[in-house]
Amino acid sequence: MVGRRAHGQLKTTVLALLREADGPVTARMLLERWPDAEPRPAFTTVITVLTRLQQAGAIERIDGAEARFRVRPVAGGVAAESMLAALFESADRGAALMSFAEQLDAKDLDLLRRAVGGGAA
Repeated sequence: MVGRRAHGQLKTTVLALLREADGPVTARMLLERWPDAEPRPAFTTVITVLTRLQQAGAIERIDGAEARFRVRPVAGGVAAESMLAALFESADRGAALMSFAEQLDAKDLDLLRRAVGGGAA
């Protein structure tokens, strides 16, 4: 039996792989690049994650012979406004912030820590 992933880990891995890609990629390409240290999900699971990320506006789908996906380019100010709006709409701001932080990869967590003065550069 495969061990369970941490909450949000699958989505975090998919987003990290999309960010690392040189251009739009297919679900199959993501699976080929899947980190060896993590349990490899089923193809349908990756499609589900990509669909949910697309519905949330985090990524774009490019239709073709086989759908390709890429991280949606967002200006910093627009991203900040969107994150603040989500925070203000949340009934539990602490849970919303923790959920956001759990989605970040190590590099983004380091950037966030530096931005709030909690870590060395």
